[in-house]
Amino acid sequence: MKKTLVCSALIAAYAACTAPAAQAQSSVTLYGIIDAGITYFSNLNGHSAFVANDGSIQSNRWGLTGTEDLGGGLKAIFTLENGFNLYSGTMVQSGVLFSRQAWLGLSDDRRGTLTFGKQYDFFWDNLTQFAMGQYAGQYSWHPGDFDHLAGTLHINNAVKYRSPTFYGVTLGGLYAFPSQSVSAGTGRVIAFGARYDNGPLHIGLAYTDTHDLGLNAPTQAGTTLFPDLPSGPMLAGSMSTFGAGASYRYGISLTRVLFTNTHFRIRDDNGSMPTYEINEVLQLTPATSVLAGYWHSKLGEQRWQNGTLLIDYALSKRTDVYTSATYLHVSGGAAPVFLGGGAAPVFVDGTYVGSGSSSTAVRIGMRTRF
Repeated sequence: MKKTLVCSALIAAYAACTAPAAQAQSSVTLYGIIDAGITYFSNLNGHSAFVANDGSIQSNRWGLTGTEDLGGGLKAIFTLENGFNLYSGTMVQSGVLFSRQAWLGLSDDRRGTLTFGKQYDFFWDNLTQFAMGQYAGQYSWHPGDFDHLAGTLHINNAVKYRSPTFYGVTLGGLYAFPSQSVSAGTGRVIAFGARYDNGPLHIGLAYTDTHDLGLNAPTQAGTTLFPDLPSGPMLAGSMSTFGAGASYRYGISLTRVLFTNTHFRIRDDNGSMPTYEINEVLQLTPATSVLAGYWHSKLGEQRWQNGTLLIDYALSKRTDVYTSATYLHVSGGAAPVFLGGGAAPVFVDGTYVGSGSSSTAVRIGMRTRF
């Protein structure tokens, strides 16, 4: 009798716990991107070289994203995303499992979305879609990704809000509390964003102000930023970046323009790096697309110019093959360094003393998504 009562109680408790879950609509999705290929550099620290590298057109990643319908238009949402190196099988950031994103939040049809954790700013949300790097990858991003378009700024301890969309307009704001140490993230971060989407026309705006951000400008962008700074890792007391972009689709043509401006405050130095970009994407056939674009950046006497051509062919909805050629020319003391393209060049009093003022990266690769 006692066993029967105990069993009945356990069954009732289990039913009570599982009934709400059975009624709610929920899902968890595993997703990812894998990219591999071979790149030829005409000037990699003074020498030409063939390199087997991965994550060029898009960084390799896998992640989990989930949603649960809580009723009345309210949903619980989360994303956990890891970056990894394909050729070695290692994590991009040693000791950090979800180095790209790790956040949890609530989304409401009428009130917007509120999320907590490691997140991107609004350059990634609102402006990356206008950059030729979004199609062609790391050799086409602006110097050092100081304007965050490539998604190299992963903001810890962030609280982020995105409004519902009203008449095509979506607004957002982000605040990040300082990390315990610079190696673990950044100091205080404030960011804002706005976008407008209406048929073939898309417009984006973004602003991010970051304190105590660790930089390695020589390896990121081939510059010490300012002549009196060391040619190695440093701490930027403040970096503030504004950006605006737009695109318009007409037939097979997608025309995109982009402007960003990053202001650095490092020790006693400060200065701005504006970048102007224009690019064109042509969808020649359902499987074949072509991108051509150009951007120009400057900081003081330093100049960067980048021209890129990409041809992409889709083997299926998930898998494609591509080839790209990117030409980078620098002057004013900077070195021809692609983002993620090699070791730090040698500088004397902030001026590059290596050979050559330009480099070309030619790549053949394959990508699959799941």
